[in-house]
Amino acid sequence: MSLLRSTKFVRYFTGAARTLILNSAKTAEANILINSKALIGANNVLIRDYSTSKKTESLEPLLQKLDSEVRRFGRITKKDIDEVFDEIRSKNDITSSQSLLVIRCCGELVPEELPEQRTLLVQKIWNVLTERGIPMDISHYNALLRVYIENEHQFSPAKFLEELEKKGLQPNRVTYQRLMWRYCQEGDVEGATKVLEKMRELNFPVSEPVLNALVMGHAFHGDTDGAKAVLETMAGAGLEPTNRTYTLLACGYAKKGDIEGVKSTIEAATQKDTLLLDKDILDIVEYLAIGGHEDKVEQVFPYLQKAIGYNQDVCNLILKLLNKGHEETAKKIMKTMPKTANVEDTPFKGAFYVKQLLKINKTADSIIKSCRELKEEGLVPNAIFIATENALQNGQIELAQSLFKELQKDGIELRQHYYWPLLVQKGKEQDEEGLLQILRNMSAAGVSPVGETLRDYVIPYLIEKDTPQNVILKLQICNVPLIASARNVMVALLELGHTKKAAEIALQYHPRGQYTLIARPLLNALSKTKDIESFASILHVVSSRPQISQVDEDTNEDLQKDDNQNNINVGRIVNSAVRILSKPDLCENLLSNMYSKGLGINTESAEAIAQYLGENMTTKLSELLSQLTSSDLELAPVQSIRRESTGPPSAAQLEKILKQNKNKGNNVNRIQKQLLTAYIKENNTTKVNSFLQELKGSDFELTPATLAQLYEYYSQNDEIDRANECKAEILAKYPDFTLNKFKLIQMAFALVRTNRYDEAVQFLKDNKQADDIDTGFMYNSKVWQLLNSLAEKKDSEKVIELTKLLIENNYIEPSNVILGPLIKVHLLKDDIDSALKEFENCCNQYRSTPWKGELMKALIMKEDASKLQWLADLSTQIHGEVNILHDLVLAFVECGRLRQARRILETPGMQTRQRRLDDACQRYVEEGKSEYLEGLLEATKELSYIDRSNIFYHLLVTYCKANQTDKAVGLWTILQEEGEIPSDQFLSYLSKHLKSKNREVPFVVPNETPTKQKTSEVTKPKQTGPTKNELTNTIETLVQEGKTDQALDVAIKSFEHGIIPKSSVLKYTLKKLAEESNVEKIQQLGKYVSDNLRRRITYDDKLTLAIFNRGDGANHMDSILTSLENATTDEDIENILTKFPRSNALASIMENKEVLSKCHTVAEILASKGHTNPANLLWMEYVLSDKEQEADTLWKKSLINANSILFRRLLQESHQRNEPRYIEKLISALQSNNQTSLGSLGNAFSRLINMHVVNNNLQEAENVLKRAIDCGLKKEHFNKNCIERLQSAFTTAGKEFKFTL
Repeated sequence: MSLLRSTKFVRYFTGAARTLILNSAKTAEANILINSKALIGANNVLIRDYSTSKKTESLEPLLQKLDSEVRRFGRITKKDIDEVFDEIRSKNDITSSQSLLVIRCCGELVPEELPEQRTLLVQKIWNVLTERGIPMDISHYNALLRVYIENEHQFSPAKFLEELEKKGLQPNRVTYQRLMWRYCQEGDVEGATKVLEKMRELNFPVSEPVLNALVMGHAFHGDTDGAKAVLETMAGAGLEPTNRTYTLLACGYAKKGDIEGVKSTIEAATQKDTLLLDKDILDIVEYLAIGGHEDKVEQVFPYLQKAIGYNQDVCNLILKLLNKGHEETAKKIMKTMPKTANVEDTPFKGAFYVKQLLKINKTADSIIKSCRELKEEGLVPNAIFIATENALQNGQIELAQSLFKELQKDGIELRQHYYWPLLVQKGKEQDEEGLLQILRNMSAAGVSPVGETLRDYVIPYLIEKDTPQNVILKLQICNVPLIASARNVMVALLELGHTKKAAEIALQYHPRGQYTLIARPLLNALSKTKDIESFASILHVVSSRPQISQVDEDTNEDLQKDDNQNNINVGRIVNSAVRILSKPDLCENLLSNMYSKGLGINTESAEAIAQYLGENMTTKLSELLSQLTSSDLELAPVQSIRRESTGPPSAAQLEKILKQNKNKGNNVNRIQKQLLTAYIKENNTTKVNSFLQELKGSDFELTPATLAQLYEYYSQNDEIDRANECKAEILAKYPDFTLNKFKLIQMAFALVRTNRYDEAVQFLKDNKQADDIDTGFMYNSKVWQLLNSLAEKKDSEKVIELTKLLIENNYIEPSNVILGPLIKVHLLKDDIDSALKEFENCCNQYRSTPWKGELMKALIMKEDASKLQWLADLSTQIHGEVNILHDLVLAFVECGRLRQARRILETPGMQTRQRRLDDACQRYVEEGKSEYLEGLLEATKELSYIDRSNIFYHLLVTYCKANQTDKAVGLWTILQEEGEIPSDQFLSYLSKHLKSKNREVPFVVPNETPTKQKTSEVTKPKQTGPTKNELTNTIETLVQEGKTDQALDVAIKSFEHGIIPKSSVLKYTLKKLAEESNVEKIQQLGKYVSDNLRRRITYDDKLTLAIFNRGDGANHMDSILTSLENATTDEDIENILTKFPRSNALASIMENKEVLSKCHTVAEILASKGHTNPANLLWMEYVLSDKEQEADTLWKKSLINANSILFRRLLQESHQRNEPRYIEKLISALQSNNQTSLGSLGNAFSRLINMHVVNNNLQEAENVLKRAIDCGLKKEHFNKNCIERLQSAFTTAGKEFKFTL
């Protein structure tokens, strides 16, 4: 576009220079459009003028607030405008000036809102003003034009002029200037030309806004040469470009990424003594981002002056950038903000940024990711906390609950009141299921709902629609204790004035105590209803105590004290009740009810009642008061109407309840659901089917959860067609609903059981799982049952195929248990060679050794020494030599080959692991295998370095359990023969057994056995000291307060007293100690933790990290190198592996060449010995630190032939940094490794495609997919949703998806 090709415009500008009105009021008004500083200044004047002119009293403070906000921050919030608008809407005497102000506040002064929302707001305001008949002149229409332009709203200038003509309003110079700006904004040459001609026709002077509009029109549409020509024309006409003119030209260069053009424009302005303000430079930053050149924004940062008000200008820009999706640029510019002494340095620093993330409706995952990045980069230290608070304020329930989990990860304790806004939101929406789900989530998060939560935010919504008993049942289902549910429902009923219903609840559930909570609502209810009988019944229940059949003297004394306190509490309540009732007959009725229930009151309360009654006191009342204060008065037992059912009602009971409720015309949906669940639990297929038909004929709606339950039920019962019908019904109503993996495995198992194996395979392929595998015992057990069923049928091909499918499609992680059927199926067929081949594959591919012991025993029984040696060598590579030698010892013992077992135990240098032998003994006891224990005892005879006392003891236990008393006594004799001293534990156990059999005990029984001592040592602190949970909470609190040393001291003390704190808190404590480089404290704890606990709390990792953080990484690696040089056994190597630094420690030394070199050397040596994990970890850090040469060297030497490659951290970091190049490097490396499975390669390609889709780089995503297919990848190798997401993105963009997988 070039408006300067016609010489008439040059002549027009030259002539216009003579008529240009400089510094006039009109020019100042026009400047508002393109100079936001002028706009703010003008608004300041306008607001001050309007706020002191004629107006309603209530509008004044709101207008003053707007004035203050604009001056302080250069922006206002939509809430501020809404408040003013609501006030205007409620008044009829709004002035024209006030309405003009509100219109002007709907543009760029509200940067937190999307332009579309601001436009809707101004149109809403305009409509109200029009309906009210508020007088509006051309200035109102010009203000509306300005808002439309700032919001980039699409409108027709021609129709706008027609509207003015209808209203009889004459457009002025400002009107045409703004229409001119609009045409240039759209790049409409013809429209801009017509406006220029019209202005010339009307003899309007050419002012700066017109020229700036032309510069913008050229520059923003790629014609920067044309924009420069406008500047030259201005100079020829005697007009000097302003800072705004140069800014618009620089923004044009920025939009197309010409950073040199930007710099030259800024320098040209400087040479002309026209200084570009911070706001101008920030506009350039904005257009660099809009043009997709975010990598160049930092090059203009040196031009920033950071004058007064800079931080607020940056805030405004960040809000706009976030609205437009330029988060990276927003973070970069945020880093330039200088620290101030005001709110920016409070715990809520950067809150505006996080609030905006929530406002633009990003997904929960992306918001969490952004908050994590903001926290890690130090921009918003409390980003997660701020996001949580605002999600609660905004009613964003799902987001808030996701953020709660992140808070817990950060060690922040969730509090009751965090959930209150969520509960209020669900209550307002009348979403009962959502309300109850939040309660369940609270329990799952360890935040049990307290009475205040239940009474104020839950029960009021539930009690409106259901009976109190059902409300209590619903709360129970949500893990709220029964008594807590009943007590708070009772209080809620009292507050509603439903005293009788409250009394029914009290009698049914017996919520005792809590006078303080119950007194006020109970008295208020009495005041409303005068229901004395119910009042007394509730007070009776509250005062009652549990039934005790036998009490000792001390307990009686305690109960006496409780009775005295009860009398005081009851007396206070009755005293207040008498004042409420006031009439003597009602008071007599109340006191009579109290007496009949044995409710006593204290003397002080009786005297106060008597004094209050005064002349109304009667003989009867006096007698009653005397009786109520008598020490002989005994509390009557409460007559309960509690249901006797101790568990959920049976199907038969529910059938009766359903029939009764139907006859009464009640809503029976809840009971129908309970009945269906009961049929399912009772596995009554006939009833389930018939009842379902009945439900489908009624208005009962089957929810996705119920249908999923039915799907699982039918799968368990091999009714596949019915299960598929349930699934189809779910998808028809809820297309996004997904069945969990447990149900999918149930269906696959059903297909296998019904001899539809091929369908099962296809079903599992069609439902391929996402990357992360999160399973529990029940799920793993079901997968094993599926594979084992095929193994039992001796169908090896199917077992192999299905196992591979389940692993590659992310259904299950390979483990010895899951891989066991692969070996079992061959052993059942007596095909040891195939079993060994499969075992080798498991070792190489998964580093697992399934059925190792069974294979050893099979080879021992076949006396195949060569294959047994081969099996041992293969297993040694994974478990180490010492462990495998112990496995062989036990295998020989179990096969009765005691000589061979003993020969191994006699091996010179053999390091016996007592724990392995103890574990084996325990297993033999559980299995009742006394012959194995006898063999182990024989094999270890006269081997002094083996502690045989446990073998003797476990063999004794086995004999006693089998009632082999003679053998048990004989064992005691053998101990004497072999010169072994029986342990106290042995003698105590044997004596108890002999006494139980009425046999003589031929030895002196120890007075106190080790078992008793151990029990005493463990239980005594529990009785007198803090519990495990209390200690854990204490440790956690101390860590959160920064007192990590004290926290560890408490932990060590707890270990000394036999109480082990929760591993999660110990791990958290170690993490903090590692961050503080507190090596000594970590080492102190190491003396107390077992090997198992050491692994769970990642003790060695944290210790190494602390050493590295302290700067001792070099010495640590020297120690490892020395140990490596002296290592002679696999156990030595295993110890070294635990001490090798992990990701965080390695990342911290990437610039420390000395330590890095030593880590590299150790990693290479370990890799040469078959342990590639250290090299793998170091390689990932090389890649993430852009050390390409070191990464390539390490890969080629140590990892190119590795059996498995770890790369999850690399993928995660790539996504967090939004750096696809790291995944590209990973893919290139994986392709060079011949051992890489297509599933692993598919995972990497999937992540890369997803990243490009998220960044809207569809062409790149398409190229990556093509490369993946060329590598031989098929649909089943990609992550489940990858291709669907890409296809959806293509459809949304209106492009054709050319691939068929």
